[in-house]
Amino acid sequence: MRKMVRWLAVAVVLTVTGFGAAAPAAAADPVVDVRAFVAAGFHGTTDDDYRAWAGVLASVPDGPSTRQQATAALAGTIEELRAYVDGGYLNAWFADERLRVTRVLAAATGPAVEAGAQAALASSDRQDLSDFLTNGLPVAQYADDRLMASTMLTGGVNNSGPALDAAAQAALAGTPAELREFLLVGQFVARAIDAAAAPVVPAVPVVPAAPVAPAAQPAAAAPQAVAAAAPTRVLAVTGPSSRVSTAGLAAVVLLVGVGLVVLARRRDVA
Repeated sequence: MRKMVRWLAVAVVLTVTGFGAAAPAAAADPVVDVRAFVAAGFHGTTDDDYRAWAGVLASVPDGPSTRQQATAALAGTIEELRAYVDGGYLNAWFADERLRVTRVLAAATGPAVEAGAQAALASSDRQDLSDFLTNGLPVAQYADDRLMASTMLTGGVNNSGPALDAAAQAALAGTPAELREFLLVGQFVARAIDAAAAPVVPAVPVVPAAPVAPAAQPAAAAPQAVAAAAPTRVLAVTGPSSRVSTAGLAAVVLLVGVGLVVLARRRDVA
């Protein structure tokens, strides 16, 4: 197993360093090319030269202000185009440079890049923005990359095992481009190798807990005898039912008396 891990670590090192050859060249950055183009200045004389120079600025991929003004200048008169190329582009160009440095600061992962971007943004000389992007940023990024890779060595807080340690050592001994490639890709390959070679820790058996006897339920209370008192039924008008017979008898007597009085009066009249 150790021999296999050693061979896998060597494979990672060879992958990171490109088998001793130079690392593949990074894709050309169009913004870097345009920045060099702007720094070289304009040296044309004809209208076509002016149009060609403004056309380059109109193609800037991440410069909205520069691209907008260059496009407008190309659509205007030749006088407007010449005024733009002869210095009118500078305000828009440096506004976009400030935007680029702000993006670098937001994506910074180390102290060197963060400090450099903050200093460029705080400077009163707007040329410092371009100087940082051209010269300061690569140096600061390399310093931060070395700091990050050093944490992946054996004993470091980000180390995962011997494969990552070997790959990190090779990357630290390589070029800035190789170091960046290791951080972006190689470290994850090495971590996967370390994870695959790690011994499997047997799971600890779980001892079931002893059953708990159910708590005794309290005895149910004896039901209390409830005396069922028969309620007295209430009638709507005449009152309680116990008084119905007396009230009815009184009414009958009254009616009989009235009848006798009426009968006596009829006899007197006759």
